Amino acid sequence: MATTYRAAIIGCGSIGRAHARGYAGAPRTELVAVADIHPQAREEFAAHYPGVRTYADYREMLARERPDLVSICLWHPLHAEVTIAAAEAGTPVILCEKPMAVDLEEADAMIAAARAHGCRLAIAHQRRYLAAWTLAKERIAAGDVGEPLMLWGGISDGLLNWGTHVIDGMRYVLGEPEPRWVIAQVERKTDRYERGIRIEDRCMGMVGFAGAVRAVLEMELEDPAPLDGAGGFVVFGSEGTLRLSERRVTLASARTGNVATYEPEYVDPHIAQAEGLVDWLEGSAENRCRAELARPTHETLIAFYESVRQRGLVTLPIAPGPSPLDDLVESGRLPVEVPGAYDIRERLLRPGAEPPRYRPGAVRSRS
Repeated sequence: MATTYRAAIIGCGSIGRAHARGYAGAPRTELVAVADIHPQAREEFAAHYPGVRTYADYREMLARERPDLVSICLWHPLHAEVTIAAAEAGTPVILCEKPMAVDLEEADAMIAAARAHGCRLAIAHQRRYLAAWTLAKERIAAGDVGEPLMLWGGISDGLLNWGTHVIDGMRYVLGEPEPRWVIAQVERKTDRYERGIRIEDRCMGMVGFAGAVRAVLEMELEDPAPLDGAGGFVVFGSEGTLRLSERRVTLASARTGNVATYEPEYVDPHIAQAEGLVDWLEGSAENRCRAELARPTHETLIAFYESVRQRGLVTLPIAPGPSPLDDLVESGRLPVEVPGAYDIRERLLRPGAEPPRYRPGAVRSRS
């Protein structure tokens, strides 16, 4: 008889419900509990998933339920603190939403805590489980575009928010090349936030990967953003071009002059992600979303801001520290010209709830 693993979720918002859908669809997992500080969020979740126990305090939930898997579906400034707490509670497998953290020190603290407590940590780059993305990876490895030379992606709603999916997706289809350098420019004239962290108004940058492959990423240089901001991108090779979205791969061959479109059967990536976590729990040596693969992506995005701070090309690795974007704003190098702080996700807040704000050193001060 197959083992059923007990899953729990911290954060009952829209992404928490997506994780619940994943656990409900994975045959070897059972969602047993959720935690959220807001009573309305708990009530709404319980209405969709009757029988799932609800908690106001996630620490109490972890202590009482002792889940095999836990998803952390909170706003970005809380990722590191709650991941570390879940590791300290001995949770075997932890899945934290993207972006991995707010800065590199927090990302490293999350990985260190998981290792110290014998836990496995994954970051929710679930698009790695999209059939179209895996097909693109296979076609590139087979040489259908020749030698990959350049990639391009257009995003919206914040570099750490959407850029994490695109840079991670680029690395996935290319076979995980290490980022070597970044050169970027950022504009921030409004006091704009996204889920509790400062974001830019627009930006553009180039990433140099190992193997001399280049990637260009732009955010909100046009309205609407190219590729509709949904995390797709284009791969330009020596003998062809591949355009990728969530469900479709379009491959143009320079050798044959043919253009082919593939739409492999869609599988909910949240379900596939949950099944991948169970395989990992049962002894698989690899996981597509493990934190060690997410960390280079996170460093690449932080390097966009570091390039602005250093006014030029930044060679990786970069020194961990608080967010360079926060330093640029607070030092006056990126002054707010349009006063009035606002969060583009404020509509997601429950009545009376305050958005968590990034506080440099918050995780380090716990130790």
